[in-house]
Amino acid sequence: MSATWIAFLLYSLAAVALGLKSYRRGTAGSDYWTAGRSLSGASVGLSISAGFMSVSWSCVYAVQLFYWYGLGAIWLITIPWLITLIIIYFLAARYRALPAFSQPEMVGQRFGPTARKSVAVALAVVFLVWGGAELYVAGLLLAPQLGVSPPVMIIIIGIIVAIYATLGGFGAVVATDKLQYLLVALYILTMGYLAIQGLSETAGGWPDRQVHAAKSGSSWTSLTSPGIAIIFLTFVAYLPGWVFETDLWLRVQAADTPASARKGVVMAIGSALLFVGILPLFIGIGSLALYPLEAGSFPSAVGMEGEAIFAALVSSYAPPYLVTLVAVGLVAAAMSTIDTCVNVMALSIGYDLTGKASGGTNRPRIITLLSVGAATLFALYTQSLWDIFYLSSGILTAAVAAPVAAVFWPRANPRGITASSIAGFAGVVLAYFLETYGGLGRWEPLWLAESGLGFIIWGIMAALAGYWAGSRLPAQPAASR
Repeated sequence: MSATWIAFLLYSLAAVALGLKSYRRGTAGSDYWTAGRSLSGASVGLSISAGFMSVSWSCVYAVQLFYWYGLGAIWLITIPWLITLIIIYFLAARYRALPAFSQPEMVGQRFGPTARKSVAVALAVVFLVWGGAELYVAGLLLAPQLGVSPPVMIIIIGIIVAIYATLGGFGAVVATDKLQYLLVALYILTMGYLAIQGLSETAGGWPDRQVHAAKSGSSWTSLTSPGIAIIFLTFVAYLPGWVFETDLWLRVQAADTPASARKGVVMAIGSALLFVGILPLFIGIGSLALYPLEAGSFPSAVGMEGEAIFAALVSSYAPPYLVTLVAVGLVAAAMSTIDTCVNVMALSIGYDLTGKASGGTNRPRIITLLSVGAATLFALYTQSLWDIFYLSSGILTAAVAAPVAAVFWPRANPRGITASSIAGFAGVVLAYFLETYGGLGRWEPLWLAESGLGFIIWGIMAALAGYWAGSRLPAQPAASR
C-alpha cells in the first residue's frame, strides 16, 4: 500500500473518530442539528472558514476564475464574499437573538408553515448541488494520486463522510472542521509554494502585462475583464443569497453568545482575504505563465477549462515528500464542505420540512445518510462548476434571501413572501433550462444573452411577481410564534 493511501486512511479514521466522539457526547433531539448552541468564537470562525475553503470553491473555482479573467476575477468571487461576511458581522447579533435556529424556522415563525417549507425545499436543492459539486471535484483531483477512477473515489469519500456525519450530526461537522481547516490551509499554502517553484523554473517568470487571461481576451491586469454584465449579474446572483446562506448562519446561530458569533465572523473574514483572495489570485495568474494557452485552447495539463491546475502543479513541481501532504489536504478540503452541505440538506428535510426536531433517535441519522447518498449520486453526473454555482446561487437569491431578510420587515405580507419564494425557485430553474436548451436567449437583450446568466434576472422577476400576486390573496391567520 502506498504512503498516500496510508495517509488518506489515517485521516479518514481521525474524522470518523471525531464523529464517534460527538455521538458518545450525546446528540439526541434538536442537539443533533444544533450542537447544543454552545460553540465558542474560535469554533465558529474555524468552522465557517473550513466550509468555504473547499476543493470546488477556493481550491479550484477561485483559481480557475483568476486563470480565466486575471485581476478582474476579484469581482466574481473575492469581493462579493468579503462583503457577505462583513454584512453577516453586523447582522449576527440581531439574528442570533431569535429563538429559531434554522433560517426556514425563522421564516416559519414570521410567515407560517408553508413559507418555512418553501425555503427549506430551496435550501435542500442548493446544498444537494453544492455537496455533489464538492464530491465531483474531490474525486477528479484525488483519484490519480490513489490510482483509482474518479467515480470510485467519489463513492469512497461519500462513505467516509456518511459515517462521521451520520454518527455525530452538526457537532461532528464542527469538530472535524477544526482539523480540516488546518490541513486545508497547509494544502493551499503548499499549492502557492509549488506555483513559486514553477515560476522560478520558467524562463518568462511572472506573466507580463501583455499576457491575456485565458477567457477574457484582454490583459490579465484588467479589472473589468469578465465584462460589466457578468460582474453586475454576479453581484445580483451571489450577494443576496450569500448574505443569508444557511451554512454560515447555522454557525452564527450555534454560537454560545452574540459576541462569540461576531468573533467567529471576524476570523472568517481574515481567512477569506487570504484563501479566497490573495492565494487563488497568485496561483491562478501565475498559471498563465506556467500553462499558457496552446493555439487559443486550454493546455491538456490543466483540464478542459483550467479546473485541474492544482493537479498540474503537483505533477509538475511537487517533490515526492509533498505528494502525501497534498493528498491529505485535498481530501480534508473536500470533506470540510461536503459534510457541511449534507448537514444543511438533512436539516432542511428532517427539521424544517416536517417541523420536528427529532422524531426518534435514528430518524435524523437516516435522513443524513440519505442526504449523503443523494449528493454522491449527483456528483457522479456533474460536469460544470460554472453552471452549478450560478444556478444554485440564483436560487438562494430568488427563493431564500428575501424571506429571511423580511423576517424583520413589519409590513411584509405573509402570503406574498410564501408566493415569492415558490415563484422565485421555480422561475430560476425553469428559466435556466429554457435559456440553456430552449432558445430563451434569442428573446433577451444581447448583453444578457451573451452572459448566459439571464435566468437569474428572470427568476428574480418571477419572485417579485409572486410577491405582488400573493399579497393580493386574502390574509392568512397570523403564524404562531
